[in-house]
Amino acid sequence: MLAVLAAGLLALAVAYFLGEPQVDAGIAYEDAHSTEHGIEVVSRTMQATTGLATGILIYGVALGGIAALIFCFALGRIGRFSARATAVLLSLGALIAVYVVPFLKYPGNPPASATPTPSGSAPPSTSS
Repeated sequence: MLAVLAAGLLALAVAYFLGEPQVDAGIAYEDAHSTEHGIEVVSRTMQATTGLATGILIYGVALGGIAALIFCFALGRIGRFSARATAVLLSLGALIAVYVVPFLKYPGNPPASATPTPSGSAPPSTSS
């Protein structure tokens, strides 16, 4: 769990230093082009510091705990693999289930999006 907490701290640093400036720029853009200003229930400072840290660290520790429970259950049950091989197989299975399958199944742009072509592909030719 300490390794997961350390990874969560690293993810927090990346999110804070690389992600938050982009979010702040987006909020500034929306504020500049908006005439309505709603009541702010939670301040932006609280969201960017304590909220971000709480969300990332709790999510990371919870996900790491679930992965540890799955590993403990699977060790010795999916064949005569060593602990390292079992961890690699479970990680590979999680990668395929969480990332690869959705990437292959769902298009780059949803059917209701405004762009006619999937992300990263060239637009159709309009010359006749």
